[in-house]
Formats: sequence, C-alpha cells, structure tokens
Amino acid sequence: MDENRKTTRKKRIRTLLFILIQAAVIAFTALREFSGNKAGTMTSGFSKDAWIYGIFTGGCLLVLLLAEALKYVLMMHSLKAPVSFRIAAETAILGKYYDCITPSGAGGQPFQILWMRRHGYSDGEASSMTVGAYVTMQAGFILLTLFFFIFSRTAVPDGLRYTAYPGLLLISLIPCLLVLFSFMPRTVRKLISAAIRLGAKLKIVKDPEKATAKTVEALNSYHTHFSIIARDRLTLACLLLLSLIFRIALCSMPFFVLKMFGADVQYLSVLTSTVYIYAAISLIPTPGNAGAAEGAFYLVFSSVGNDGVFWAMLVWRLFSYWSFILAGAAVYGLNALERRSGKGDAKA
Repeated sequence: MDENRKTTRKKRIRTLLFILIQAAVIAFTALREFSGNKAGTMTSGFSKDAWIYGIFTGGCLLVLLLAEALKYVLMMHSLKAPVSFRIAAETAILGKYYDCITPSGAGGQPFQILWMRRHGYSDGEASSMTVGAYVTMQAGFILLTLFFFIFSRTAVPDGLRYTAYPGLLLISLIPCLLVLFSFMPRTVRKLISAAIRLGAKLKIVKDPEKATAKTVEALNSYHTHFSIIARDRLTLACLLLLSLIFRIALCSMPFFVLKMFGADVQYLSVLTSTVYIYAAISLIPTPGNAGAAEGAFYLVFSSVGNDGVFWAMLVWRLFSYWSFILAGAAVYGLNALERRSGKGDAKA
C-alpha cells in the first residue's frame, strides 16, 4: 500500500509540474506578446484567408495520421497477419496519444503492443509492427533533419542550431544502436555497460548491473522484432517514405498557422526552422516536450512580427499536440461504447 501511495504521489507531482511548466511558458509568451514593445507585422486576429490555411493545417494532421496508419497496414500485409485499417489507425493514434502524455514520449510502444494483442494479434506480430513503426519513424526524422543540417545550416539562429545537434544525436541513439548491434553485438554491450557505469559514478544509476541487463535485453528485443520487418526491403522502403511524409506534414503545420494570422513567411524557411525546433526540443523530457515546444516556437517565429505569434503558437499546439490527445481519448471512448453495446469484440 505504501509503495502504491508513493507511486500515486509521484504521478501527481509529475502532472502538477507538467501543468505548471506549460502555464509558465504560456504566461511568459503572453507577457512578451502583449507588452507593446513593438508593433510587428502580423495582426492579432485571423487573416481573411484564415479558413483556407486552417483547412490546410487540418489536412496536415489527417495526412500524418493516415501515413502512420498505412505503415501498420503494410506491416500487417508483410507479416501475413489479418489486415484491418481500423486497428492500424487506432494503433497509430494511441501511439501518439501516449507519446504526448508520457515523459520523453516513451509510453506509446507498450500500449500499442497491448492494444494490438487485445485485438487478436500475436505477441510477435504486435511487437514487430510497433518496433518497426517506431524505428522507421526515428530513421525518417533523422534523414529529414540531416538534409536540413547539411543544406540549411545558416537558415536558423545559432542558438537553435547548436541545440538541435545534440537533439539529433539523442534521436539517433536507438536506430544507431540497432545497426551496430546487428554487426557488433559485443561492442554495443560494452558501450552500454560503460555508459551505465559512468551514470552510476554520477549517481544517476542506482544498480548498474541490473540497468545494463535490462537495456541489453530491450535492445535485443528491438533487434529481433525489427529484423522480421526489415527482411521485406520493399515494405521497409515504404515505411521510411511514409515516415518522411509524416514528419513533413507535422513540420508544415507552423507555416499554415502563421499564414492564418497574416504572417509574411516562406514555406521552406518555416519548414527548416520547424525541423530544427523538433530536433532541439527532443532534449526536453516533458510529455510532448511541453514548455520547450511553445517557447521555441515563440522565440523563433516572433521575428516575423510581435502581434499574433502568441495566438499562432496556441493554434499550432492545438493541432500538433492536443489533437493527438483528443483523438486518443475518442478512440477509447468509441471502443468503450461499443463494448457496452456488445459490438466490441476483436475487430482484427
């Protein structure tokens, strides 16, 4: 009972900190927005074509969710498992839902596996598809980020650029370890052990032996399940392409949101800045990178004009963050209603 109380207390503290961080960042940006320091080139209201740009923003949301759902459909087909677009879409949405409400976006995969198992897929099928979706998503973002790092290094402020570099290293950790593990498993184990021993010396890790064993076991599981998907080269190429589409659609949202408020911005410039923003805020372990995302958006795009950037930031987060939470809640709500009506049997 005491252990349960401690766990509940920790969850409440994390939730409170999460709310306070978001409130503090929003309050700070609002204070800067309405302090009247400069006139700016944007308006605080919607432009006359705002509804068109709103449709495009919503279209980006639909495209990225469709791209992620199609990844699961392709993997179902590749594994010769039952193909269900509904289960694929629900799994994709719930993955984003849990990524948005857990620290460092680390909660999506276990719940996705559980969801697919609940709908008739085996442990191997559920794990392979979830790991495949995760690894290709990371790989797609790495490719996109490297492209802009190479060809658009001077397009963003130095502070954002230098923060994005270690962010990319963090994002690359799992995919790179998987590749190395395929060719040099012993070397990877030694690297992991050395890193964890260092963490123990810095008082970050309590039990280095247990942490090493757990990390190696998780990496081995990732490698085993991803290898099943990776054998189908055509499917793997399609998964990477869909991951790129997902990321481009996600990073295109700020352009259309800024245009909603009359900002004079160029698509490629905003896309580049947003890619750097997402790489930089990956260092922040809050759920959905809360606080860092809002602050980075405001600091980067406030240069286009003072009036309206605050509202653009809120609309952007509505589409790029809160919409996933709302969609996930809708999936749970719909399935709960179907179970009550007796229609909630396995749909796979």
